[in-house]
Amino acid sequence: MQDRAEVYSDSLQEAEHRFRRFANGIPGAIFQYVLNTDGTDTVSYMSKGCIDLWEIPASDVVDDASALSSQVLADDVKGLAESVQRSADTLEFWRHEWRMRTPSGQIKWVSGTGTPRRLADGGTAWDSVIIDVTRERQDQLALNQFFEQANTLNLITDLDWRIQRANPAWARVLGLQPAALLGRAATDLIDPIDRTLFLERFRSCQREGTTMELDCRVRDAGGALHQLTWSAEARVEHDLIFIVARDVTRARQDQRRLQQAAAVFESTAEGVIITDLNGSILDVNDAFSRVTGYSREEVIGRNPNLLRSGRHDARFYEAMWQEVQQQGHWHGEIWNRSKDGAIFPELLTISTVVDEAEQPSGYVGVFSDISLLKQHQERLNHLAHHDPLTDLPNRTLFTSRLQHSIERCRRAGSSLAVLFIDLDRFKHINDSLGHSTGDELLIEITARIRQRVRASDTLARISGDEFVVLLENVSSREAARAVVDDLLAAFQHPYTVNGISISITASMGLSFYPADGADVSSLLANADAAMYKAKDEGRNTVLFYSSEFTAEAFEHVFLETGLKQALDRQELFLVYQPQFDLQSRRVSGMEALLRWRHPQNGVIAPSRFIPFAERSGLIRPIGRWVLEQACRDGRAWLEAGLAIGHMAVNVATPELLRSSFAEDLAMVVSATGFPADQLEIEITESSIMKQPDRSIAQLDQVRATGVMVSVDDFGTGYSSLGMLKKLPINRLKLDQSFVRDLPDDPDDIAIAEAIISLGHAMNLEIIAEGIERTEQEAFLRQRGCHLGQGHWFSRPLPAEAIPEFMASHR
Repeated sequence: MQDRAEVYSDSLQEAEHRFRRFANGIPGAIFQYVLNTDGTDTVSYMSKGCIDLWEIPASDVVDDASALSSQVLADDVKGLAESVQRSADTLEFWRHEWRMRTPSGQIKWVSGTGTPRRLADGGTAWDSVIIDVTRERQDQLALNQFFEQANTLNLITDLDWRIQRANPAWARVLGLQPAALLGRAATDLIDPIDRTLFLERFRSCQREGTTMELDCRVRDAGGALHQLTWSAEARVEHDLIFIVARDVTRARQDQRRLQQAAAVFESTAEGVIITDLNGSILDVNDAFSRVTGYSREEVIGRNPNLLRSGRHDARFYEAMWQEVQQQGHWHGEIWNRSKDGAIFPELLTISTVVDEAEQPSGYVGVFSDISLLKQHQERLNHLAHHDPLTDLPNRTLFTSRLQHSIERCRRAGSSLAVLFIDLDRFKHINDSLGHSTGDELLIEITARIRQRVRASDTLARISGDEFVVLLENVSSREAARAVVDDLLAAFQHPYTVNGISISITASMGLSFYPADGADVSSLLANADAAMYKAKDEGRNTVLFYSSEFTAEAFEHVFLETGLKQALDRQELFLVYQPQFDLQSRRVSGMEALLRWRHPQNGVIAPSRFIPFAERSGLIRPIGRWVLEQACRDGRAWLEAGLAIGHMAVNVATPELLRSSFAEDLAMVVSATGFPADQLEIEITESSIMKQPDRSIAQLDQVRATGVMVSVDDFGTGYSSLGMLKKLPINRLKLDQSFVRDLPDDPDDIAIAEAIISLGHAMNLEIIAEGIERTEQEAFLRQRGCHLGQGHWFSRPLPAEAIPEFMASHR
């Protein structure tokens, strides 16, 4: 009997250990709550999830629940108490949600459930679970905000089409008040001619499990017909139908139907693998099997090294496990091999599992297959850094390579040369023979130059008829001259393009490191100056740079003295370029653009003085003035009843990296009264990548103020998709260099579609700049680009012209 009792006791202890490991390992907190008959309450057990929810060790709340109740927000105390008392009175299952403030100041939504039972002394005990539902409540808020947005006409109906909810856009667009729509059949709004087709198409899509999209006509409150694009999807499990409609009446005057397309990245479920401390696999989930091809039975008891691809050496794994041992987790990219031998990249997180004694008991790995993201990343990287016509490096990639070469030369004490090549009278060939012939000629010229440059050199195309060559390991000017003369010889013989013999020459300029410049911009500028001098001297020749070719020194003095006085003399001013919703063609925002009206030289473009302002430190007072003026103008327009949408302001790198930037931004918003949620700052992709970690920290602080963040000139920098995932941003701006040749250039089409698809996959808005033709607008709208700006819509306008502009675009 004693032996049986001991076995029974051991079994109870083992069961208790298993329960505690289970309770401490799941999200949230498991605890036992007791409400005594005298109204006092206690916690008799609390899992270690207490520290995650309340930021209090579980040991601090056992027998004393005051530390938990003190965190409940004052507005939620009464409701929580009443729900507990009601459950105690009726012994009904307890369920309640409330908010609390943790010791760190964080506001959380939590959800609690528990089964009550009556104790012998008359008190009530609940075996309860509380989980953090903050994210769900935030998502619900975002959903409500989306539903109430003014850009679309939204409905929620029951399965009989009776309207349960309608947003205010129905009143604004069609004069139909949401309250008056409740209970009506949504199909009754549709013109009888279109109603049958609407219902047939909806039933067909429902059978296929797809979302219906169809154009149908609706009469407004005055009886006028409007063309609406309807999107409808039934959620049978909720007995609801969700409808989103857009008024496309104006667009249909020129186009019968607008076909909407949105490319969505395919995502895979995350795989989970659990091992003991020796690395033996204890369990895997279904997603693991789907990704790797191994069934659960095939891997139980084996080591995860069966997935090793062979791409990583022993040091990689040693460093990975060292970090797991020291930090408790590891996160990064790794290449693994599936059962069929295919090698694939995955994003992997390994975490240490600890027992109730805070001792490691095993490991959990969570991973996702990122093959598709890698493919898109490689595609974007190549398209963003190579010329789409010739596949040569573009300016961005060339300047990067030149920078690296300069650093090598500086360390080794060696030299290099930069050769600027401009085709003589190429525009005449384009204009007379056509752009297609001009493109073929550029391809032939590229092939001929490639045959003559050395393997160590870099040939790039940086604009329409301009090439540049990085000549490395140039021992002397004479050695460089020999290479350049050989390149000039490439133009001595005619080119045959489409059966046409074409003769063309080139003017070339050469600069040397370190004699003619110690940085990328100086070497390129001086080679460019030498090339233009060669053109002045008759073309078809090459000149070495000389300081007399440039007026750079005079420009520096002019900018230094002029900019310091520009703010005080009120020579700086802003113009505003409207931004439009490409679907509704309504104004969605304004971008503030800086200009300088010099008393002698007239209006000076920002591209001339902004780089100097950044280098000299003058960008800080200038940037502060721009931000304040844009917010003041925006506030004035809002008070005048103008729905200008968002106000976008460009922020330079030195401003963003200033430690007090977010604080200064909040002060400007407060002082001017402009709503923070309507303010948007634009940061260039390249500026973020200069100091990515610091930039992300700064942008997190900016987002905390309620201000939106967008990445300007996206696609021209070096940011990776991994880095993009970390950025706290709302929008990507498609650079005008990728818009300029749409929809004719297949490479620009590929880039634009890839970036738009990337934005959709990451829930980011896409805005395209530089739209100048109706074909560009139509292409971008059809691909799902949300917003656009450019001369096709409006040139930048002075502040005083905005009210009239808005009045004409209601």
